[in-house]
Amino acid sequence: MKLSFDHLVHIVNRPEEAIEDFATIGLKALLGGRHEDWGTYNALCYFGLSYIEFLGVFDREKAERVIENDLVVQTTALLPEKERFARIALRTNNMRELVHSFHKKGIETVGPIKAERKRADGTLIQWEMLFIRDEYSIPFPFIIQWQENDEIRKKSIEANNNALPLKELIFAVNNHVEVATKWSELFHLTKQDTYKDKKLKANCTQLQLEGCNIVFASPYAQGEIARVIETKGEGPCLLRISNSNIVLEKEMFGGHYQFV
Repeated sequence: MKLSFDHLVHIVNRPEEAIEDFATIGLKALLGGRHEDWGTYNALCYFGLSYIEFLGVFDREKAERVIENDLVVQTTALLPEKERFARIALRTNNMRELVHSFHKKGIETVGPIKAERKRADGTLIQWEMLFIRDEYSIPFPFIIQWQENDEIRKKSIEANNNALPLKELIFAVNNHVEVATKWSELFHLTKQDTYKDKKLKANCTQLQLEGCNIVFASPYAQGEIARVIETKGEGPCLLRISNSNIVLEKEMFGGHYQFV
């Protein structure tokens, strides 16, 4: 059962503004389309098949009626006051096998939910989503399976791709070992040894994931991770993007981006 990092969802009030702001730091982003059934729309910033989704609401009334899509529920709960990183999606090519694996472990799921959006040129993009309903300190990733295969998707984004890899996504958590162990077992991901990130003043455990590694960080002293937990609670907080030509940190729409 192979899973890859698919995308980070960054909840924002106006995805169009994210396109403009990312352009100021040399990154290409474009409007994705509207999710008519959910009242949401997005802009996308690609790094190969991994990407950032800037997700906003165009029809609040419709979005608030959504029950089965945990991401939309989370979005309406946070916006307009709290723009931030929300959760991640993991990509699979075998959704049915994954559902069977979760159910064997006694894990409740919702879906697969069939989904679609229309691009500005009228192209219909379709996929399936699976949500894990399990009480935990931070939202689990949702699982996504695209109708198009990876090679077709790579060709479709060539003109808008940023030729930089995503390095790692940092989650601020109270207990990095516990969360890393839980996710490692659930998603069959390799867990690395614990290390200290002196800049973040945090003890960290990394999970290896194709497309972007995941790091769970717990504070050992007052610093960035401690501040995030105190002000926002646990969850994804810092995306590191590999770029040997520039060193830059930027806070945008409640999310923290770092070129390393």
